[in-house]
Amino acid sequence: MTYTKEKDDFSVKVFIDCTNERIKVLDYKGPSIPFLADYLNYLAQENGFGKIVLVAREGDWDNFISRGYILEGFIKNYFRGENGYCLSRFFGMERRISPAIEEEDEILQKILAHPVNSSLKEIHRDYRLRQGTAEDIPMLVDLFTSVFPSYPTPLNRPEYLEQVIGEKAYFMVIEHHGRIISAASGEINHDHLAAEITDCATLPNYRGQGLMSYLVQALEKELGDMHIRTFYSLSRARSYGINLVFHRLGYVFSGRLINNCDIMGQFEDMNLWVKPAEENKHFH
Repeated sequence: MTYTKEKDDFSVKVFIDCTNERIKVLDYKGPSIPFLADYLNYLAQENGFGKIVLVAREGDWDNFISRGYILEGFIKNYFRGENGYCLSRFFGMERRISPAIEEEDEILQKILAHPVNSSLKEIHRDYRLRQGTAEDIPMLVDLFTSVFPSYPTPLNRPEYLEQVIGEKAYFMVIEHHGRIISAASGEINHDHLAAEITDCATLPNYRGQGLMSYLVQALEKELGDMHIRTFYSLSRARSYGINLVFHRLGYVFSGRLINNCDIMGQFEDMNLWVKPAEENKHFH
């Protein structure tokens, strides 16, 4: 559930995220960050959630820190050229502590040892790259359901995809003989001129062919033509393949969000990868 709270001291648009047991701040305005932080704390505790997540502006993030938030990531040029600070407040040690940090650090070091290389091999001539539309919803539901046992957003529900395709998210897909085998989307924030590259999925039999790299670069070009300035993505920290895709495409590792969302059947840590406009050759 999404709603906006207007007070004398602040206004905030929040998503009550029951799936991921967190309060997600979609936008906020001051002037009183302490009052806002206290209100968010109240919401999280009222709902029994273990986490609050938000992206704070340059002049605000230290005020959130003083109210018990911690810095988990950094998005360069997130707010129309102004940097964004990914802050979290945890409730309970179980949500705050990750048992997988060492394993994830080892995976990340192996990935960072690879050179950045955005040149792509040609994909198979039988594959077709194109924009995803509402007509693709049944096939997209099949794809996401087969790839993800659980996911932070309800991609397995056609009515959800009907709401977001073309409105909030721009999808690119690769099909083979009329079947969608790989997909990704750009979730656009027009106010901030930023987009999250998300919903990345490839059927198991088609992995290892560089399809996701093609999709991400295609999204960068299309969204760049819409004047989107900054791209970022959250990738499962335990997944070698998808993190390697973003590193090789020139995205910069910019933090890790602990126990951030329910994906693949459990809360998982998510690596943050960022590519601002000056590193994005598709931006005009």
